[in-house]
Amino acid sequence: MLTVLARDPQVIKIQREAVNPAHHRVLVTCDPAVTGRLIGKGGKTITALRELVRSTAERRGKRVDIEVS
Repeated sequence: MLTVLARDPQVIKIQREAVNPAHHRVLVTCDPAVTGRLIGKGGKTITALRELVRSTAERRGKRVDIEVS
């Protein structure tokens, strides 16, 4: 999903780290020109993506946080 928003999958680096077995963190690093596209106007795009991922993870008894830098 994030690579589609960025239009160039090579400018995005996605790292997953396990905080504990039920809590994971996804770190997204990208070019500053792309960061605005990922966050969206007023943060609406990243907020919607976070809600989608969190609701899916909660159904499986997990927690997932997404951080963009």
